[in-house]
Amino acid sequence: MAASKPKSQTVGQVPSRTASHTRFKSPLQRSDTTGPGSSAPSTLPPPPFQSEAAVVGLEWWLDAHMALAAELLCLEQLVDAMPEAGAHGETIRRLTANAEAVRDALYELYCDAADDRMAPLLGRGAALEMHVRGSYAWCARVVGLLATVTNGLRDEAGQDWAAVKAGYRESVDRFVAPPEALREGARALPIDFTSPIEPLRNLPQDLEQLFASMLELQTTLTKRFG
Repeated sequence: MAASKPKSQTVGQVPSRTASHTRFKSPLQRSDTTGPGSSAPSTLPPPPFQSEAAVVGLEWWLDAHMALAAELLCLEQLVDAMPEAGAHGETIRRLTANAEAVRDALYELYCDAADDRMAPLLGRGAALEMHVRGSYAWCARVVGLLATVTNGLRDEAGQDWAAVKAGYRESVDRFVAPPEALREGARALPIDFTSPIEPLRNLPQDLEQLFASMLELQTTLTKRFG
């Protein structure tokens, strides 16, 4: 599903987040959606706001997200077409699922970023924007590495392990560790995280989910290729 380009909104107005949105599954996880009359969920996420718009200033985030989603879709198609490859194949499937978890966590934070109170964490040099930009760059590098490995498993000439090792080292160099300044900045926002009607009540959990999913992906990569 193609995403709409962001539209302008009234200054100071926070777009309301959709009450719920269907979490999409990758083709690797769709066994429960196949069959007569069923339709698989979209690989790309639904728009986060009822107006199908992003907050002005977050266009870069949406662009980065759609680029990563497209790269993951290509990887998923490669994995689907991969012949039985034993333990190597299972590892690639698990790593692909880990990368999807990072994508989903970044999307949840994109929805949070609509709120005007998030402004101190956004903008060039601000903690959240720096971490998110770095996270997309790192995850895209990992997806590229997984595509290289998947293609190698399908190549009759065999895997180019030197290229795989080089790609792994690049992913390590680009990995962005959870910044404590971002946690502190989020806690300092004028938000009552205990309120059941607070739109940003899940912000701390959304941040921790991103940190955890990134660490899980990098740890699994290290176990396999380090």
